[in-house]
Amino acid sequence: MDDSEVKVTVRPIEPDDYEAVLNLSGNNISRDDIISNPNDKARLCFVAEVDGEVVGFNLAHRLHVGIPLNRICVIQGIVVHDKYRRLGIGEKLVEAVFEQCADCDIDIVRALVEESDLRLRRFIEHLGFQPSSVTNYDRPVFC
Repeated sequence: MDDSEVKVTVRPIEPDDYEAVLNLSGNNISRDDIISNPNDKARLCFVAEVDGEVVGFNLAHRLHVGIPLNRICVIQGIVVHDKYRRLGIGEKLVEAVFEQCADCDIDIVRALVEESDLRLRRFIEHLGFQPSSVTNYDRPVFC
């Protein structure tokens, strides 16, 4: 299958998409991770459909970070069904985020990528992302 054979529709995620998104994620996310008010302007999540079937999605949010506060978008994840990879669907999901950010006056889109995930790092770099000047620090929370 090549991209000329596939008509992809990218649109904002809706509550009816949650089950398909959970299945695509391999249950690596929970319903709470994706449930939101569809009118929530902080959410920049989209799904990709082929023939009415959800074959990909992204999770992204608008945030205010730093002092002075900067409005940015953080892409937390992109998933595309194995059968539909390498057809430009992930790129279309990211483009949808950029279009929405332009409408919301967001100047920076940040993608969170595990350093060890070389495949995802190459994909993100292919889309023009560069390592950030911001260093991320994590600390486990112990209950």
